[in-house]
Amino acid sequence: MLIPKERQTYGIRVFHSSMKDLLNEDELPVAVNLLSVLIKGNNNKRWFLLRKKLLQSYPFVLLDSTIEKLHLYGILIFKEEKVTLAWKIKQIKYHEKYVDEIYKFVGKATLDIPIWMSNPFLSLPPPKTLHGEKLYKLLLEQKKLLIQNSEAIIIDTLGNQIVSSSTRKGYYKFIKILYGLYENAEQQRKEYWKIFSQRVFGDTKVIQLNDKKRIQQFFGTELEEFGIISERSEVVLSGEFTWEYEGYSASSLAFKDYIAFPRDMIKVMKLISWMPSSMLIIENSDLYFSITKSKLLLNKKWSILLGSGFVSSQEMSLVYQACDLGLKEIFIWPDLDPYGLQIAQDICRKLKGQKVSIYLFGFTEEFFEQVGIYKPLESYDIDAINKLLNQGGLQDKISKVLKKMKEEDKKAEQEILFSKLEKKDLYQCLLTESISL
Repeated sequence: MLIPKERQTYGIRVFHSSMKDLLNEDELPVAVNLLSVLIKGNNNKRWFLLRKKLLQSYPFVLLDSTIEKLHLYGILIFKEEKVTLAWKIKQIKYHEKYVDEIYKFVGKATLDIPIWMSNPFLSLPPPKTLHGEKLYKLLLEQKKLLIQNSEAIIIDTLGNQIVSSSTRKGYYKFIKILYGLYENAEQQRKEYWKIFSQRVFGDTKVIQLNDKKRIQQFFGTELEEFGIISERSEVVLSGEFTWEYEGYSASSLAFKDYIAFPRDMIKVMKLISWMPSSMLIIENSDLYFSITKSKLLLNKKWSILLGSGFVSSQEMSLVYQACDLGLKEIFIWPDLDPYGLQIAQDICRKLKGQKVSIYLFGFTEEFFEQVGIYKPLESYDIDAINKLLNQGGLQDKISKVLKKMKEEDKKAEQEILFSKLEKKDLYQCLLTESISL
């Protein structure tokens, strides 16, 4: 017998009046706080972190009784993992069919419905491709079902339900993604998920892991034929250099644009020659691949490393070796949020003692104003900004952009600026607009 390691659970009790009637008076503020966090941000929170935060304000017994009642009536869904002989809550989210009741309960008068929910089915030109035709038929079928039956369900090839219109937001987001995939198929677009999300929804983080899994359940894991490029997990590096691995030598000249090294290879490989005197470390993967494929920087003079957040020991291993072989300067290009600056500071700490100059690029008011597309700050962003400003020692340009983020309550990602940078000399921008760290 196969024993599952994870499961999702929720109760099936039905309530016919207000959610307030399900809870005791002392449980009400706990429920309001918890559900407010879920509807404000991503509806799929890690319970360990959320629980820790809530326990700062409420006793354990009160918190436990509140979530158990909400779970019993199906309002909360627990994603649990098996730990020895028991089940432990891993993640928590609200059931989307109760979204209206939740908004009323927490005191939000009206539910802000995105335009892709209020007007989900748009007119489409007739398809010209086979994949476009498949999507076209599916969208027409769903529209017809929703009009005739007031309900629609999407199922996979085995007859399993993927998503239903009763889940509202999940279903309409799936429909909007289908429209985006139709455009990809018809226009021969090739995009990573984040760029696709930005184009379709106006935000790089609207499409979550659950949304991707639903699409893969319907179409399969390989989505290149629908214009979605597979995401990578290797150490990705460009530039002109050679290395040795298990007695064999290789050159980056034999590869196009960049090289993706398996992470377990890094600890046993050794760089044996290094040509570039400068390195650009980019946090944002979409920006990285856009720049390397566009060849905005010459491989003989520049190496470009994909950071993808805080730089790992594998990436730093290559950087240390490059420093020993002649790397003279490193430019760090993070996202325009407080964690982007913390990533740059982390790299500086790790390179302490190395004979290399370090610069921060793209972290100024000018860049911030050019982005044009922003996201609101979360409470943890504001805490991080305050911490950075209070620590002191920041250059004036850096302090100003942090204060601007806080004043305007927004942050930004850098990949949006690529189209503007294409028209500029990136090399000159790096030299003239960077801040020495």
